[in-house]
Amino acid sequence: MLKKLIAGAVAFMLTFSAVGVTREAHAQEDYTSQARQLDKLAYEGDDLGAVYSPENTVFKVWAPTASKVELKLYKTGSDQEKNAGLIAQSPMEYNPENGVWTVTKQGDLNGVYYTYLVTVEGKTNETADIYAKAAGVNGERSMVVDLDATDPDNWENDRHILFDHQTQATVWEVHIKDFSSSPSSGVSQDNRGKYLAFTEEGTTLNGEGEVPTCVDYLKALGVNCVQINPFYDFGSVDESKTDDQEAFNWGYDPKNYNLPEGSYSSNPYDGAVRIREAKQMIQALHDAGIAVVMDVVYNHTYTGEDSFFNKTVPNYYYRFHEDGSWANGSGCGNDTASERAMYRKFMVDSVAYWVEEYHIDGFRFDLMGLHDVETMNAIREKLDSFENGEKLIMYGEAWEMAQATDATMACQDNMHLLNERIGAFNDGMRDILKGDNFQAADIGFIQGRGAPSLVKKGIKAATDEWARQPSQTVSYMSCHDNMTLYDKLVASVLGEKEDYRARNEQLVQMNKLGACALLTSQGIAFMLAGEEMARSKDGDHNSYQSSVQLNQIDWNNLALYGDLAAYYMGLLAIRNNFAPFTQDDNTSVAHMVFYENTDKHVVAYTLENTVTNATQWDAVTVLLNSNTDKDVTVQLEGAAANKDWVIVADGQSAGLTSLGEITDGKAVLPRSSAMVLVDKESFARVKLDADLSLQQVLQNAAGTVEEDASQAQASSTAQQQTGAGAQFFTGHGVLWLLGAAAAAVVAIAGFVFYKKRKNKK
Repeated sequence: MLKKLIAGAVAFMLTFSAVGVTREAHAQEDYTSQARQLDKLAYEGDDLGAVYSPENTVFKVWAPTASKVELKLYKTGSDQEKNAGLIAQSPMEYNPENGVWTVTKQGDLNGVYYTYLVTVEGKTNETADIYAKAAGVNGERSMVVDLDATDPDNWENDRHILFDHQTQATVWEVHIKDFSSSPSSGVSQDNRGKYLAFTEEGTTLNGEGEVPTCVDYLKALGVNCVQINPFYDFGSVDESKTDDQEAFNWGYDPKNYNLPEGSYSSNPYDGAVRIREAKQMIQALHDAGIAVVMDVVYNHTYTGEDSFFNKTVPNYYYRFHEDGSWANGSGCGNDTASERAMYRKFMVDSVAYWVEEYHIDGFRFDLMGLHDVETMNAIREKLDSFENGEKLIMYGEAWEMAQATDATMACQDNMHLLNERIGAFNDGMRDILKGDNFQAADIGFIQGRGAPSLVKKGIKAATDEWARQPSQTVSYMSCHDNMTLYDKLVASVLGEKEDYRARNEQLVQMNKLGACALLTSQGIAFMLAGEEMARSKDGDHNSYQSSVQLNQIDWNNLALYGDLAAYYMGLLAIRNNFAPFTQDDNTSVAHMVFYENTDKHVVAYTLENTVTNATQWDAVTVLLNSNTDKDVTVQLEGAAANKDWVIVADGQSAGLTSLGEITDGKAVLPRSSAMVLVDKESFARVKLDADLSLQQVLQNAAGTVEEDASQAQASSTAQQQTGAGAQFFTGHGVLWLLGAAAAAVVAIAGFVFYKKRKNKK
């Protein structure tokens, strides 16, 4: 009884204390004090939103500052649709003990749309349900949904794709529209840029029936995990323009967190369709043995003042400065407050819902550094509570960007406070390998810069810096933000005004060098979709709302850069078959022996296998030469000098078969190249089985293009103009003048049949 009286008093005080106070006069002290009072009314139940059954639906919304809340039921998701109209409007009952308003409506309401009318300080706002599981077009009205009816066939047998260690994931980051919008994807026209593109089997380059694309390609490539850019409901694309193939946005502008985006569905007007088709996408990836990591953006919303959160409980879910202005560490104008009890609960509930209902295998947290440590650890704890939940993947951007809060944030400096299975992107490795991410002309290791000590830190997954162990590190060179890797190479080596889509042998060699450094490093290996085929966005460093044509993957690059894709494929096979590369703890880091007597542009180390039995190789040596003007001879050091070695990767090829042997303890590395060696004894003993047949298809394609281009440019000099004072080697610098389309036509003749937001840090 005392609890009820106190709760009622708190609710009464909060409802009326702010009368007459404008947002502009809203001081941080007042905000913090009032928010903490609201935290005392935090609801612990798991039934917020619309809980459906065929007999009735129970609606619950947490709105402790409201003086009145009503439920409105609609026939359609918008007034522009046929038969639109209001069905009913009903008052909701308030519970002062927990701040929850409730109403139960009898009958089967599946497919009925609804909103809440929330009155605070005399002002009434109509808002969607922040806990909505379905919505109409553009997400303005929530929808009651029978989730069981949205399950695709055999959904009950769909299973998570999980790894013993999250460092075993090799992540391929992709945007749903980028994946299949190009006709070169081979996807049927109706499904291009949609969820259902992922469900199409047997897709091939330009529909020619020879070179696999899309999911079939990923299976052959060796990628075991995709990170899909935001596909919750976001606000920047008008879903009503279903025929507008040009409507594009990355989607980092959340509107409804717990339901899929409608523009990727075949029918955005029916709230159930997007749910079913998103599940079909996930199911298809799981059937291919590929895990799905969901890109989530809980750090800000599409709008602030008019967001569904702010219409429901004004000023509670966000951070404010002392002058009453909105905190803007995100650069998007309205930082959310993860330290608030009910927003923390919302985040935990949301990720749990996606795991349970959609079988999501992991999460990438946008601007994770804007969330507090306690919340991120609470999410990890919730994920761990599921069966095999400790194997669900979790990582994010741990940049230090927070404003207007005294909470301890989940940034790199605080990784020691986070669960060891929460990872963070290693921007240090990114920048040392390819150059400063925000300076187009800056070069990194792979373009000829030295700094081997910094490269070693990256290879060790920042474990001697901010990470406790490799499971806390995402190792990468490129992602959706900033330039693609190949564009960065063009800008930094040739200049920003060059043709970004022309093949250049020097840059391809640098790309291969970077790939070897990345895929033999510790941590979660991560790449932007198409990095392995020299994907370009014509130098656009922030393509969040650029055209579909600019952003889409041009699958014709599998012809022009088939050798590069084959190289990635071989490296992935090496990585996936040598457990010391993918340990989540520091076992491998402790057994890395870096060579001391090397050229300043060389990184070399031997890694002994202390984690697996005789079914894998005993030792691997990795050699990286970033010299752009000379070959180098590396003397193997320590115990490695007395062994014979088999080459499984060099500057041109990579895989599980022998490319030659080293028997004198010396390895000759051509300029801008890498080498991976396996000790001869275990190489002979261990028989690895991997289907790398796609490699030959890709190499044949690249060989056809190279031969044609070489004949056309036999007199061309190989020395190229430099963009940052770097020197480059001769003999490999053919400048490709063939356009991508022409190159693809030439290449296809040689194919062997193979069927099978806004800107942020």
